[in-house]
Amino acid sequence: MGIPNGKYLHFEAVMKGSIHSDQVCPICGSRFRPGDGKRPLFCPNHPQVSPTRSFVLRYGKKITKRFDNYEAALQFLTGLRYQEGSGNLDFRDYQVKSKPLAFEKLAEQWLAAKKPQLKPGGWQSLKAIMSHAASAWTGMNIKAIQYYQVETFLNALPFASKTKLNILNALKQFWKWAAKCHKIPPLTDWPELGKVEMAYRKTVSLDVQEAIINDIKAHEPFRVWLAIRWLATYIMIRPSEMLSIPEGDIDRVRGLLIVRDTKERNTKVVPLTPTDQEIIRELPLAFNPAMPFFRHEGRRGHTKAGGRFSRQMLWAAWKRACARLGVEGVDLYGGTKHSTAVGVRQILGYEEVRKMTGHTTNKAFDRYIQLQGEALRGLYSRRDDLLNPDKPLINLFKAPR
Repeated sequence: MGIPNGKYLHFEAVMKGSIHSDQVCPICGSRFRPGDGKRPLFCPNHPQVSPTRSFVLRYGKKITKRFDNYEAALQFLTGLRYQEGSGNLDFRDYQVKSKPLAFEKLAEQWLAAKKPQLKPGGWQSLKAIMSHAASAWTGMNIKAIQYYQVETFLNALPFASKTKLNILNALKQFWKWAAKCHKIPPLTDWPELGKVEMAYRKTVSLDVQEAIINDIKAHEPFRVWLAIRWLATYIMIRPSEMLSIPEGDIDRVRGLLIVRDTKERNTKVVPLTPTDQEIIRELPLAFNPAMPFFRHEGRRGHTKAGGRFSRQMLWAAWKRACARLGVEGVDLYGGTKHSTAVGVRQILGYEEVRKMTGHTTNKAFDRYIQLQGEALRGLYSRRDDLLNPDKPLINLFKAPR
């Protein structure tokens, strides 16, 4: 931050502000007048009489504050004059009733600004993240929240390190916005969380995955089965993205899925396999191209025919199939996208599988696409192969290209 006018300790004399009293002269009832520097407040008719309590400080039209004694009021007034004279006075710090710089108020404004930019689920997650900070810092001036307050807040959260990292990143974005929009001094020193442990979803083999999908086909609505089948096949598409596809974005002529409502906000064009192209050709074409492709064929509870599937509906169908087959601890995302990626990694190269998942960076991809199962067993078996040269070599693992 530059020095005003290029001067060191630039300062301007300010004599704004005054101190009054609610008391009146006990002799004549006159109101007390401001002093002349030698006396604080005095009665115009009885100069020897001064008020003893109920002092009111007024500084322009924005600051009013009450004091029990004159000395405290004078000291506060002197501080205000000094801050304004040095160019550092922020009237918002002294607006006690409205509290324009209260953390929770600025957080609400930021969330309102972010809402048009985010999908509903993402915005709800961000709102939940900020609610933790708002609860901890309710009523606090944002300028009073520094490194120590943030570190104490994060350390007290009963969450996993990944969740704490999400909260910390959200706070960094929020402070950057507050600095730009409300001229809040930026917070440049942030706590370090150390190593962040990322959760790993449990996966299943491709054979078990196929058994689950076949069980869903036997017990659940056709389009529920098709949605989950496609989640296990076209693994760059998330469940919420899959359910957002309207009839008009199923290109039956060219055999394409066109996904417009994506997390990355860029359209995904995914080619259908020949098998899925045949499935699509056999389905009746909806009259309205805006109708959800994955929809209820009949009334279901409060949902009318034609209503879009919810993500919870797919998760519930997956869970029921797992229960019937005795598969435990595998959720829809882990059982479809992650299981397919891990399964095909045994025969495909690293970059090929990464293209299938749609990851643009290796960091997120590497979280779960590690060598495991038969592929890793094949590598470990190389030691035994070398110690037993007469044993025929079995290529259990195809090296990544």
